Amino acid sequence: MKPLFRSFGLFIRQIATDNMLWAVCLTPIITALIFRYGIPYAETLLCFYFHRRTILADYYLLFDLWLDLMPSYMLCFASAMVILTERDENMASYMAVTPVGKTGYIISRLIFPAAIGLVYAILLTYIFSLTDWNIMLLSAVSLLMSLSSVAANLLIISFSRNKVEGMAMAKIASLIFLGLVVPFFILTDAQYFASFLPSFWAAKLSMDENSLFMIPALLVSSAWILIFRHSFERKLF
Repeated sequence: MKPLFRSFGLFIRQIATDNMLWAVCLTPIITALIFRYGIPYAETLLCFYFHRRTILADYYLLFDLWLDLMPSYMLCFASAMVILTERDENMASYMAVTPVGKTGYIISRLIFPAAIGLVYAILLTYIFSLTDWNIMLLSAVSLLMSLSSVAANLLIISFSRNKVEGMAMAKIASLIFLGLVVPFFILTDAQYFASFLPSFWAAKLSMDENSLFMIPALLVSSAWILIFRHSFERKLF
């Protein structure tokens, strides 16, 4: 375990010394403050201006879902940038033949950030949410967001050769999360055309609070991860 934690410590140090990545990790807190205090204020102003009882309030849950997504995705994005840097410097291949090994490297660069993002998301959303959450439901949705972020991470690394390409690919990878908005705006069965997106099932789970949605959610998330896992490993090792 010591080599594994040393590897993760190196990962943390690389983030701490990179101003962009450090800012990325703090972005969810800024987003949480804006959502928690800015959205209700904007709702008050809009309702007063348009003489409506509610405008944004019907979408408070959607704002919560985006907030819940932010910690996992931002940490996984930071992870992707570190991995691409280490690939350019041949550090990934070097670490694979050290006591850390390929598995340890993947755990310290993918699993640990996703796990921290999961806890980060639960705490941040629970404290700053605009709606009331059951802690079990919030934990389940946060897990799905974390798995989706891992899939996005693998996609970024699989199709990028350096950090510049990685930042561009991150914008494409974020399309995975468009499934969050679908159930809010498409109320017919046509919404299930987005069922191949893991984020779609996270939104359905939070809206309907039906635990059965966890089954397709986990299956779809696992499929995305498996699809990009092999290309990820070939790219690094």
